[in-house]
Amino acid sequence: MTALLARTQDWLGRRLNRFIERLRLRLAQPDALLQVTLLGLISGLLAALLVVAFRLALEGLQVYGLGLPGAERYESLPAEWRLLLPILGALVLGLAFHLLPFGMRNVGVGHVIIRFHRFGGYMPWQNAVVQFVAGVWGLLIGLSGGREGPGIHLGAFSGSLLGHSLGLPNNSVRTLSGCGVAAAISAAFNTPLAGVIFALEVVIKQYTLASFLPVILASSMGALLATTVFGPETLFTIEIHHQMSFWEVPTLLALGLIIGAMAAGYIQIVESTIARSWNWPVWARFTAAGVATGIIGFWVPEVLGIGHDTTDLVAAAELTLGALLIIAVTKWLLASVTVGLGLPIGTIAPVLVTGAVVGGTLGSLLYRLDQIPLNDVAFYTVLGMGAMMGATLQAPLAALAAVLELTSDTGAILPAMITIVVSGLVSRMVFGKSGLYDAILRANDQQMPGPSLWFNGDNIGVSSIIERRVAEVSCPCNLARFEQALEEKPAWLVIRDENRQATGVIRYAPARAAFDQIFNQALFDAQARAEQAAREADADAQANQASAENPDAAEDATTHRPANTAEGGIEHETADTIETGDEDAGNGIGIGIDMEALAHQVREEVRFDPTEISGFYRAADVEVGYTLTQAQRVMREEDVGVLVARRMLGSAQARTLGVMTAAMLEQAITER
Repeated sequence: MTALLARTQDWLGRRLNRFIERLRLRLAQPDALLQVTLLGLISGLLAALLVVAFRLALEGLQVYGLGLPGAERYESLPAEWRLLLPILGALVLGLAFHLLPFGMRNVGVGHVIIRFHRFGGYMPWQNAVVQFVAGVWGLLIGLSGGREGPGIHLGAFSGSLLGHSLGLPNNSVRTLSGCGVAAAISAAFNTPLAGVIFALEVVIKQYTLASFLPVILASSMGALLATTVFGPETLFTIEIHHQMSFWEVPTLLALGLIIGAMAAGYIQIVESTIARSWNWPVWARFTAAGVATGIIGFWVPEVLGIGHDTTDLVAAAELTLGALLIIAVTKWLLASVTVGLGLPIGTIAPVLVTGAVVGGTLGSLLYRLDQIPLNDVAFYTVLGMGAMMGATLQAPLAALAAVLELTSDTGAILPAMITIVVSGLVSRMVFGKSGLYDAILRANDQQMPGPSLWFNGDNIGVSSIIERRVAEVSCPCNLARFEQALEEKPAWLVIRDENRQATGVIRYAPARAAFDQIFNQALFDAQARAEQAAREADADAQANQASAENPDAAEDATTHRPANTAEGGIEHETADTIETGDEDAGNGIGIGIDMEALAHQVREEVRFDPTEISGFYRAADVEVGYTLTQAQRVMREEDVGVLVARRMLGSAQARTLGVMTAAMLEQAITER
């Protein structure tokens, strides 16, 4: 019986191994849509389970550990608890992180983005464990954050765990990690569509069918499991039914402008906080966040925790204008400082709450001025949430989807579009701020070059990135023309053939060094020949003088004088072009030469091939109106790493406009 069982297990094991190996080979292909979609479903299920477990642990500790009457009801705590709980809790969390190895401290969305794009989606399990425990603890002690940050990390880990357990190729592991992210957002907010778009816009940063369908299915699974456990209600109990009118457009524009400025300020505070606390020990950073939270929470308890209950109060217009303004400013400041100090909690929920309070403040003001009915306060609350999320994360489509799903009202789409677009433009174009996670990575010196949904090679013209400090010369050329091209110290020197076609480029430094070497050597040789010619002319003069005095000696001198031969690229100067010094002409020493004239002659007569200079790069011409995608194609076809931009559609004699290297092209695509 034992032998039969062993043979059965061995047979099943071999069959399973062959199946997994075929699966790995299939998933290495870009069109393994069915297989990766089914695995994405499993990844979404695992991610949703972890997110649900995280939420149950947090809410259970809040209710049964802290004795709150409900999740997030920190307002019910005594004032001294609101002060001491964040301070002492953050100190404990900071000391725990201080004892951890440095690599295990990396958690959150920034960590997910880096691992996704640099390490093939591999998420270490140690970091995931730290994220689960630290996330629960940080939110339990009332720090201003959200569940979605830990949820995204845990969701990405779920996909990574599944992919690496099966030994799948990195392309599939990345897709499964993206599925986990979508499922986590969907389970956290009960917004499956926003989960899909968030994963594609913020983490995957790519819209392809191969990633879209698995992510959709995973997000659906996340929402399904969350609604099974917590019910079908969305995270915020906000219901609106609003019909937009034309007179509201100026109000919506004003709301977009205000929130765009606040989003830019939020990101600026995060960047400044990171820069100022860069060298602080981790326990000091965490404790500082706890102190700030405790002091502000002592007076404004609404800023403690995630703040979903505060959002419901704002939407119901149950807070005064003064309270709304205080909550908006304190939540905005506290959340940005907390994020900048690197606490292991989410960053989206505080952004949503801040936007909700700002929008609700405007709505309450209009309501008190009898401009809108009471129910429309909730409408402006939701618009503020979407605008703040879109502008801060630079994820407008995810924000729009979140507004639609949170309100279940299609009438909110148009006004949400207006506020989200305006706020996003203000933050990005007026204040020059990129998305929050890109800003965090850049401030931490971990800029992640990768794909971007904002721009690609088809959206960027060659003329926007070329180096315009250029000069050009023909090949071959003389030293005078080459020196003239170097006079203005161009970044690049373009070499063209007789047909005006670019053959290559040289940077200024090697071109200058090559010119100096060639010119000095040629001038030295020319000077030596000139001196030799002057000596021979002097010898001839002496011989003529001697012949007048002694004809026989003159004949011998003429017979034995060596022939005047020349070498090199410059013809011999005759006695007519050389100025000799009369004072030493008798002994041939101190021959006077017009060095300025000689140098001019060298520059004009010496010709050389610039393509033989060390540092020469082959190049090809490209139309300056091309896009970067077209330029990449030209590089591949011509097999060059440098392109010379000019207006090729007109005259063939059009001047050079600039130079672009492959590195400049790739950087422009990835960084924009």
